[in-house]
Amino acid sequence: MNPATGNGRLLIVGGALRSDNQRVYQAFIDSVPAAYPNVAIVPAASGRPAHYAKQFADDLRAFGFEGEVRILPIAVKDDPSTEAVDESQWRDGGQDQHLADSLQDVGGIWFVGGDQTRTTDTLLTAEGEDTPVLNAIRSQLSRGAVVGGTSAGAAIMSHTMIAAGDSLSALTLPAVTEYAGMESQESGQLLLRRGLGFLPVGIVDQHFDRKARLGRLVRALGHSAESFQQIGFGVDEDTALLIDLQGKTMEVLGAGNLVVADGRNARFTGTDDSGQGFAVKGIQISVLSAGDSLNWEDGKVTALGSQTLGSEAFGYRATQGSGIALANSRLDHLLGFSLLDNSEMRELRRYSFDDTSGRGVIFRFRQTDESRGYWRYGSGTKDQYSVVGVAMDIEPVTISVALGH
Repeated sequence: MNPATGNGRLLIVGGALRSDNQRVYQAFIDSVPAAYPNVAIVPAASGRPAHYAKQFADDLRAFGFEGEVRILPIAVKDDPSTEAVDESQWRDGGQDQHLADSLQDVGGIWFVGGDQTRTTDTLLTAEGEDTPVLNAIRSQLSRGAVVGGTSAGAAIMSHTMIAAGDSLSALTLPAVTEYAGMESQESGQLLLRRGLGFLPVGIVDQHFDRKARLGRLVRALGHSAESFQQIGFGVDEDTALLIDLQGKTMEVLGAGNLVVADGRNARFTGTDDSGQGFAVKGIQISVLSAGDSLNWEDGKVTALGSQTLGSEAFGYRATQGSGIALANSRLDHLLGFSLLDNSEMRELRRYSFDDTSGRGVIFRFRQTDESRGYWRYGSGTKDQYSVVGVAMDIEPVTISVALGH
C-alpha cells in the first residue's frame, strides 16, 4: 500500500555535500517553519557521529541559521574525537519517549551520512515498527517540517532501501539477504532493506554519478511488486532534491543531476532462482538538472533550456562500446551530446563486464518519438542537458578479452 503523504518537505542529498553549496543549505533553512524554529540532527549512520553532526551544524550557522541545533543521542559507533562521551551507548536512543517529546518545537530534522542500516536499526524496532523518536519525526513532518539527509541519509528516505551492492554485481549475481558491512556497498551483491518511507513513491539511490549506480537502481526496481515503488530516483553527489510532499513535486538543486528510472511499463525477466540472467526492456530514463522539476503524480517534467529535437547541434557516428577511452561517460553527457543532440544517432550501446568471469551486460539507450532533449548553458559556457523519456534495455552478455601482441 502506498504510504500516506505528509504536508512537509524533504531535502534528499546525493552525498559529498560541499560546505559552500549555498543553494542546498539555504533550501533546508528556508524550509524550517517559523512555528518550529529548531533543528535536530540524527547522527546514527556515521562512524564519527559527533564530528559529522557538528560539521552540519557549523554549515547551517555559516549560512545564517539562528535557531537551536540539537544533536540527538542516537548512534551505534563511538566518536574518537569526544573522549568524555561514548556514543556507542546511544544505540537505544530511538526508544526514548522523553527525547521524542522534545521534538515538538523542531522544524528541521537532518540525517547524516555513513551506513544507512545503522539508521534503520536504531529507528525501527526488531519487528519493523516505528520507535517513539521516528514516530515523532513523522508527526513533525506532517505538521510542515523539513526532513533532510545526505548519502545514507538519502537512502533511508524511500520505503524500500538499497543497503548494499554495486551495479555490475546487482545485474549479474543474485541478491543477498545478509549484510556484509559497508564494504559491500562498494563491491557486493544487491541487498534491499526496509527504509523509513518519508518519500511516498519510488526508491532512492545516492552517489549516483561517481559510483555508477544506474544498474543497481534498475535491478532494485525489478524486485518491487507495487507500481508506486517502480520508479527510481538516482541523485548525484553535491546535488539535492527539494520535495514538496503536498504538491507531489521535486526540484533539482546543486551541481549534478537527478536520474529518474521509470520501470512501471518495463518488462523484467530473469529471477534470482531461475538460472536466467537478469534483463529488462523498456525502462524510461530521464535526466534532470538544476532548476528542473518533476511532478511524480502526473509525470510532468518542467525542464529549462531549448529543445534539441529538429535543431541538433551535432551529426556524427558515436562509437559504440565501453571504457575510459570513450567520451561522455556521464549519463547526462552521453544522452545529451551523443544521442538527443546528435542527428546521426538513434541508439547508443554501452557494455560493462568483469574480465575475470566474463559476466557482463549491455545497456541500450534508444531515442523514441517520445524522447525529448533540452540544452542550455549552465554556469558560464558549460553545456547543461536535460533528457526526458529515453528508452533503456539491459541484456546479459558473456565477454572474453584477448590481449594483442
